[in-house]
Amino acid sequence: MIGFIVDVEFVWGFQARIVGLSKTSPSFYYPPPTTFLGALAEVIAKDEGIGEKEGKKIIPKLSENLLAIGVRSINCVPIKYEDLNRIITVKITSGKLYPNPKDLAKSFDSPARGKTILSSLNDEAPAIRWFLVFKSNKIKFNSDEVLLSEEHFWKIHRLGSKESRVSVTDILKTDKLDIKDKVVTNYSFPVTKSITIVDSRGYWEYEVYVNPFEVKRYDEKENPVTNYTAGKKTIPFRVPILQTLRQPRCRVELIDNVVAYKFEDEVVVGWLR
Repeated sequence: MIGFIVDVEFVWGFQARIVGLSKTSPSFYYPPPTTFLGALAEVIAKDEGIGEKEGKKIIPKLSENLLAIGVRSINCVPIKYEDLNRIITVKITSGKLYPNPKDLAKSFDSPARGKTILSSLNDEAPAIRWFLVFKSNKIKFNSDEVLLSEEHFWKIHRLGSKESRVSVTDILKTDKLDIKDKVVTNYSFPVTKSITIVDSRGYWEYEVYVNPFEVKRYDEKENPVTNYTAGKKTIPFRVPILQTLRQPRCRVELIDNVVAYKFEDEVVVGWLR
């Protein structure tokens, strides 16, 4: 097992919108787990010279290797909102050019689109912390093998849309992980029947994400919007929300193949597999 604890600072916040809720869909409280895996996959593809076709296999390979992933705020409050955005698309539909030079007034749209501001509670830049645990730092692509390292995480530059700029400020890599079945955590964690919440302090919310542990492959015939709205290949997470600098905490008991991975005071809930 190998764990990575990654601190990320944001410029203003991020945009990672909930699919399937028309053009005015809201953003999440925090970038979803698969958004972080996608940011990591982008770095791996660039560093290893992996093309677009083979690059589609990176997130499924990371997912296959993933044991746990959680996020918590270090010093900021997520504030979700929607604002108007001018959308400009250049395309040809049914042989007709869009935008239409003869009718520009009807060729553009300005829907409200969800964003999340991360409002700092102190004088420092808004920051959140990710805790990921993998079975191994080796990722195999056909006959090639990529060793996952701190350098890959250092190069992450956005989480969400292209405007969602971030800087990685600290990384801790460790193989000294304890496995527990009764813990107190302040990280987001999946909600399953194998997890019992014994006690909770502070403010927590629920969000539904694409299941980061079950991204098997990308099928062009599948519609991810339909899957998400139908609840297929998704999983709810309990998400901690700061109201003061005092961290929310949850005491949980775990059974079956659900366990917690602990390094010093950092605890994330995931799976044995």
